[in-house]
Amino acid sequence: MLTKSQITKFIQAYLNKFNYFGVILAAVFFCLSQLPSIMPRPWVFQAIISGVSLASGYGLGVLIGVIAEWFSQKEFAKKPKHSWRYILAPAGVLMLVFVVLGHSWQNEVRSFVGQPPTKSANIIGIVIIAKIIFLVLLALGRLTQLLSRKLNAYLSKWIPKRIGILIGTSAMLLVATWIFNGFLLSSFVRTSNNIYSAGNDKTTSGTVQPVRETRSGSKQSLVSWESLGLRGRDFVARGPSQAKLQEFSGQTPTEPIRVYAGVKSAGTARERAKLAVRELKRTGAFERKVLVLATATGSGWLEPQAVDSIEYMYNGNSAIVSQQYSYLPSWISFLVDAENARDAGRELYDAVYAEWSKLPSESRPKLISYGLSLGSFGGQAVFSSAQDVHRSVDGALFVGTPNNTELWRTITDNRDPGSPEVKPVYQGGQTTRFASSKEDIKPTHTLYVQHASDPVVWWSYDLLLHKPDRLREPRGRDVSPKVRWVPVVTFFQATVDQFFGVSVPNGYGHNYANVMVDSWAAVAAPAGWNQAQSDSLQKIIDAYPNE
Repeated sequence: MLTKSQITKFIQAYLNKFNYFGVILAAVFFCLSQLPSIMPRPWVFQAIISGVSLASGYGLGVLIGVIAEWFSQKEFAKKPKHSWRYILAPAGVLMLVFVVLGHSWQNEVRSFVGQPPTKSANIIGIVIIAKIIFLVLLALGRLTQLLSRKLNAYLSKWIPKRIGILIGTSAMLLVATWIFNGFLLSSFVRTSNNIYSAGNDKTTSGTVQPVRETRSGSKQSLVSWESLGLRGRDFVARGPSQAKLQEFSGQTPTEPIRVYAGVKSAGTARERAKLAVRELKRTGAFERKVLVLATATGSGWLEPQAVDSIEYMYNGNSAIVSQQYSYLPSWISFLVDAENARDAGRELYDAVYAEWSKLPSESRPKLISYGLSLGSFGGQAVFSSAQDVHRSVDGALFVGTPNNTELWRTITDNRDPGSPEVKPVYQGGQTTRFASSKEDIKPTHTLYVQHASDPVVWWSYDLLLHKPDRLREPRGRDVSPKVRWVPVVTFFQATVDQFFGVSVPNGYGHNYANVMVDSWAAVAAPAGWNQAQSDSLQKIIDAYPNE
């Protein structure tokens, strides 16, 4: 049986194998990973982030030590006596303190976005999983280091040792880069395309081909049901029934028009846009009270709460037109299909506007531009300025706009002095307004709806090295005052936050369904519409499930 002294010596020997430069940076990275951001993180995900942070910090610390020895030709990484006691133990205590603080910070963030607190027992799970991930990644790192040393030793037989080390290390880095970019990333994109293209051919259970001639995909339609794709079929087959429209309005409704062209409906964005215009003419869309140019999200999805709301408001005397440009989810489309989103928005607008502008101004429908998330990005690509939006369409509603949207960025950067980034005032709010809650929504021509806690709106590469105005100014209503900017760290937090933007209740993050009716009323209210009607309709919309 091992004695206490033997066990202690074993632990000391094991711990002293760690590079203390690496341990110090690992502790720092772990502590930084606990800092709060605008979205709460599930404890398992937090554990993964913490484990990766530990390994990243340790690897960087080891690298710094190696580089320091290389240039100075001194053994900086030599461990002092009892380094486990003077470095590892304090580092462990510091990390434990921060994981407890991190749990508290996460619960505070959860309270700001309407979520209940998590259990304290999750702290134990975070520590255990983070350690396992760290050890696995450490083993992989040491294997890579061993292979590098073998290669260096082989090269040193033929060329000077230091040159051999430099070549060997560079070769390993190039191989690692190729594995990530040339294999992992390309495989991810290829696999995603295969998975989601197969899903695009499916039809949601309960969704059937429309019999109404006012819908694309019907037997009378110029667009085949099969070509619409999963999201297109959902769009044209759903919507409020005539009975529901009449129940809400108390008057005989008109059959709403929904026009859609899928990726397989025509070969290019321009051809799909022209096909959509022919569909609009076939259905009589240019004779309706309102015509909505809706740019879809990455997969071709249009939020039911948004499209149904406008149909209820106009008692069906409306037309909505959209086209699909991808079948990938928005977060993947954002990486590989952003240009397709721009093209889809521009081509659809150009084709529809060319036909609409020929009509007498007194009899043509209101032309409204609409987009959510990546759809907002694509929809705004049409316009060069806020004034251009005002000149070109009768109203515009952009919701949860991505940070790299050129028009949004220009307006935000040129906001009136003293107005905050999360809720800017532009030229006194004459034609363009921003809203982060129901109370902010006022009648206007162009309305941007965005939450301070929406990671899609605030993610940017600038976060790597530049502190954003929103974290210099008072925080938004749904963001914890403890959220701070840390170089590099905040960027990765914002990246992770995007995975959880729709996991919070409506009114927070990337969920806007609870203000959709008021938003439409602000930019495209029908004659005689009032707040009581908005409140009544919003109750109907609130009963919709989030998709």
